[in-house]
Amino acid sequence: MLIQLNVRNFALIDNLEIVMKKGYNILTGETGAGKSILIDSISFVLGGKFTRDFIRSGEESAYVEAVFTAEEGARPLLDSLGITYEDILILSRESFVNGRNTARVNGRSVLISTLRELGRELLDIHGQHNNQNLLEASKHIDYLDSFIGLENEEAYQDYQKAFRQLRELKERLQDLEGNRDRDKLVDYLKFQIEDIEGAKLSEEEEKDLEEKVLMLSNSEKLSTSLNTAYELLEGGDEDEEGILHNMNLVIKSLTSIAKVYEKVGEPLKVIEESLYAVEEAARDVSSLRSLIYFDADELNEVNERLHTYAGYKKKYGGDLQEVFEYLTRIRTQYEEIINAEEIIRELKAAIAAKRKTLLTLGKKLSELREKGGKALSERINREMKFVGLEKADFLVSVAMEDTIYENGIDRVNFLISTNLGEPKKPLEKVVSGGELSRIMLAMKVAFIAKDRTPSVIFNEIDTGISGRVAEAVGEKMYSLSKEFQVFCVTHLPQIAAFSDNHLVVEKVEKGKRTTTRVRELKAEEKAEEISKMIGGSVISEITISTAKDIIEKSGEIKKKYS
Repeated sequence: MLIQLNVRNFALIDNLEIVMKKGYNILTGETGAGKSILIDSISFVLGGKFTRDFIRSGEESAYVEAVFTAEEGARPLLDSLGITYEDILILSRESFVNGRNTARVNGRSVLISTLRELGRELLDIHGQHNNQNLLEASKHIDYLDSFIGLENEEAYQDYQKAFRQLRELKERLQDLEGNRDRDKLVDYLKFQIEDIEGAKLSEEEEKDLEEKVLMLSNSEKLSTSLNTAYELLEGGDEDEEGILHNMNLVIKSLTSIAKVYEKVGEPLKVIEESLYAVEEAARDVSSLRSLIYFDADELNEVNERLHTYAGYKKKYGGDLQEVFEYLTRIRTQYEEIINAEEIIRELKAAIAAKRKTLLTLGKKLSELREKGGKALSERINREMKFVGLEKADFLVSVAMEDTIYENGIDRVNFLISTNLGEPKKPLEKVVSGGELSRIMLAMKVAFIAKDRTPSVIFNEIDTGISGRVAEAVGEKMYSLSKEFQVFCVTHLPQIAAFSDNHLVVEKVEKGKRTTTRVRELKAEEKAEEISKMIGGSVISEITISTAKDIIEKSGEIKKKYS
């Protein structure tokens, strides 16, 4: 649920703080007062489009902050991003005149796309753009699949996997059949394979060479250090006693008193064990001394061989492992081209088999769509009757085709007949503005009830309707608000009368500048505002009385949902 909205320097808004409430929230105001600006600001903070016009004239940036309750649907994304939360989420976005953007969730910097992902789980805005999407036949299959949750079905996941495999097979086939420079490529690959194989490279040899070049380059230092170490252990040439000799003397001295003073037993044991380890180390040092030598010719040979390794790594990969991986790839590519005809036959057979699998899976998806289409048709027909389209008949048409698409083998169309006995036509052929507005509303209600997005904004849903139909639309909005937080921008008194909370958007002059403000009406002010919606700026006893009658009637209807 949207709890609070803070807007600064956004279009005509200089500084605005609105506390939002649950239930049915109405936004009214004169044309140009800034109702659409308010909706734009909410879309903006949820990752929507940005234009420079959003920044108030003379300011450096536009800033919007929205406070939501932490809904269940948003929590997996928050957890994956490592964003901490408790009961609320604070989303903010600031855009600057130089094009820079900053976005935050609970104080943590995020991408604009993250705001967009979170926004889908927090609030849904239905307006003219959404109507256009619903009228695009190519998008009907997406709406149906979303309604029935097709992506969660095993058959759909299997289809997606098989379709990816088919695409990979087709790409391999195209590479083999479409290669006009086949002979040149074969010669080039053969040259590279022979070049790498002829070098007889190995990770073991490279490691040995690197160790040898270090030894040869540092032989004098190594020899001196090893000889010094050995002499310190074993003793020098001029009767100098070494560590081993002195350790033996220590052992002999302690052994002589061990029987009369038992406490020396433990240190004696440690020294004796150490003596064995030091003797072993002395032998190792002696062996290492014999391995150290210097040979200028050998050093040159080792350096040349290492230079060869460096050349191949520069030519074919960053390190030796990448060189070997490249060799494996070009061997496979070479074999495929040499054996192209056989491989092409195998690929074509695999493609045919995969198409057969996809057609079988596609039929399963069609069955699921047929079943889901009937449920969606029934739901939309029910909603259309509620808003005064009793004679309209909506149908989700699911037709199987031979063509394999990424999402199945079906073509889905929304068809409707608005008059009894008339044939059903594609939805986009409906001409009447009033009918189209109500059909769109019925469809939106069906999809909202399925999606379970906690907050919904309806913008421009009252086009071409009035009277009893407008009253039905208002009742439908109110009924939705018992499950969702609903915002509705309207010019119709019958829709506004059902509100739990009524917000008026006004344009005022402030310090020789125009600004938009929003204020919540008290109960006694509601009749006055609805009176303006009935009779324009002139408020009379008649319009006030009519407004009160509309509010009273809507109040009686609302009792059905208590």
